[in-house]
Amino acid sequence: MAKCPPTSVYIHFPYCVRKCAYCDFLSFPLCAEEKNEYIGALLSEIRLSPKWGAELLSRKEDIDAEEIPLAEKHFGDCVTEADRAGSSLKTIYFGGGTPSLMTPSQVEAVLRALRETFGIEEDCEITLEANPGTTDESKLLALREAGVNRLSLGIQSLEDPVLTTLGRIHDADAAKRAIRDARSAGFSNLSCDLMLGIPGQTIQSVKDTLAFLLAEDVPHISLYSLILEEGTPMYTRYGGDIEKYVTQEEDREMYHLVTETLGSCGFVHYEISNMARPGYESRHNLMYWRAENYYGLGVGAHYYLGNERGRHVETVAEYIAQMRNREIRRSDVWVTEEILSRKEQMKEYMMLGFRTKRGVEEKTFRERFSTPMDSAFGAELQRQIRAGLVTSEEGSYRLTEKGVDLANQVFMDYV
Repeated sequence: MAKCPPTSVYIHFPYCVRKCAYCDFLSFPLCAEEKNEYIGALLSEIRLSPKWGAELLSRKEDIDAEEIPLAEKHFGDCVTEADRAGSSLKTIYFGGGTPSLMTPSQVEAVLRALRETFGIEEDCEITLEANPGTTDESKLLALREAGVNRLSLGIQSLEDPVLTTLGRIHDADAAKRAIRDARSAGFSNLSCDLMLGIPGQTIQSVKDTLAFLLAEDVPHISLYSLILEEGTPMYTRYGGDIEKYVTQEEDREMYHLVTETLGSCGFVHYEISNMARPGYESRHNLMYWRAENYYGLGVGAHYYLGNERGRHVETVAEYIAQMRNREIRRSDVWVTEEILSRKEQMKEYMMLGFRTKRGVEEKTFRERFSTPMDSAFGAELQRQIRAGLVTSEEGSYRLTEKGVDLANQVFMDYV
């Protein structure tokens, strides 16, 4: 399967003021001294990552025999010995945790290391996730000047009781202020997260939140249904069964309210969980949904390089200690989770592609895997079409409206 060098990097910043009641992401309480050590370790990893990435991109011993000609074709056509370290970056994403707890100078240092190591394209999309409780206009302005050009605000809701239920550190007024501060700081490329299906949340509260976001001309909205993750306070509070408090029908009603309202206002539903005005789609997230290679750097970060998906060590102390080791090896920090066979890569491409409005295209699939899509998944596609979950038009397949609501039924055919 032909894949060119990664042009995207995810940076994980693992610290939060406190963990939200629903969150199971890898995060830890903020420690100022440790944070500085962590940034130093991250800078070291950035400089080592091209070498480690090249090891995975050029590795052939784990590739299925049937894939070897494709691998050789890729490394001959796309990557020379001189440029296996990678190409200039097109997207950079600071996630967490709460990356807005980084100082602007720390963000600038990370971007400088990325520029020196990989190169950064002039129009690179550089996103930073921000918690409204950790920002003000002056800090956002400094982040903008440091190089961040896209802001993702974790709003979730603009109703105080809902935010209290979620355990967020901000209230509705702080969230509204953060949106206006972002505008004042020059962020035209602005995204807000919206969470649905929360106990106590009403249709009217969702309408009110949407009305404010539209009035402030927020051009990108990510919408997620609450999932009770085992081990979180909310899982314990609600006994692991969210449907006792919010039925699937109520959750879907909220989801359709959001998608229909935004759609009527010119937003494109370009991915199941994301809507944007044309031109404001997240280029970094689209990279994930195209199943492209990317670097994931920092404690707990996931990466996809060559045919390997992996993660990093998951404790800050171990990460910092390893990055201080002058004889460090890739395997000391990067942990292999799976080596994907060609068939597995095809399935993943289908599953991820079906999340998008564009769907999966026969031409693109054939170019990428050197085989027709119908030969690989003809039976599955026809069954999904008969069930009304997938539609076929002009050489592509995508989810129907019914298929979006029952997407997991489609995805299961590619697991």
